Amino acid sequence: MRVCDGLARCGFVALTLGQAACTAPVPAAPTALVVNVKSDAGEGIAGAEVFQGQTLVARTGEAGTARIEVQGREGDSFSIIVRCPPAYRSPEAPIQVRRLDVSSDNGTAPAYEVRCVKLRHFMVVAVLAENGPDLPVVYLGREVARTDASGAAHVVLEMNVHDRAELMLGTSGRESEKIHPQNPVSVFEMPDHDDLQLFALTFTRDPKKRPAPPPPAKTIKTF
Repeated sequence: MRVCDGLARCGFVALTLGQAACTAPVPAAPTALVVNVKSDAGEGIAGAEVFQGQTLVARTGEAGTARIEVQGREGDSFSIIVRCPPAYRSPEAPIQVRRLDVSSDNGTAPAYEVRCVKLRHFMVVAVLAENGPDLPVVYLGREVARTDASGAAHVVLEMNVHDRAELMLGTSGRESEKIHPQNPVSVFEMPDHDDLQLFALTFTRDPKKRPAPPPPAKTIKTF
């Protein structure tokens, strides 16, 4: 079996193969990009996971930054997914990156920023109970604070966003049975940020009963 039919034919085959090798596309070098993961308060979040497609490629450091590399040809698109730590809600949409977007003239890797929304926040409830000194502030059936001589107190709550808390000023004691309203309640809903709320009301008291006047003295007639 002959491989080539003469020197001319063999030379033509070699030349054709050489041209094909020269025109084959050369894979593009990986290109770096930076993902900055911040909280809704603008602070860097450590421990967020960065995925390219379904592959975990990096985790953010203490500053909330991860540096990754993407491969592919010019114009290729990539989906970068960020999964926040358990205390935060992850962004719903991935970062859409094109290979053209990650080229930089000055050699600085382009940066993309995403936000992780904190799921739990603190709420301070300031209690102002006029005419309500020394009353228990009750939460989930337990006393968590007590008003001072001026009727003031405060309660600190930590809850998930949109959770509700019901606070009650207890007036069930015998010394408070004559003040109104009885056992007033206020409901507070946690927003998506730390917050300050006010539980303010004015109590009234039943007027003290005046003592009955003494019976008139009897007149004794003398003869």
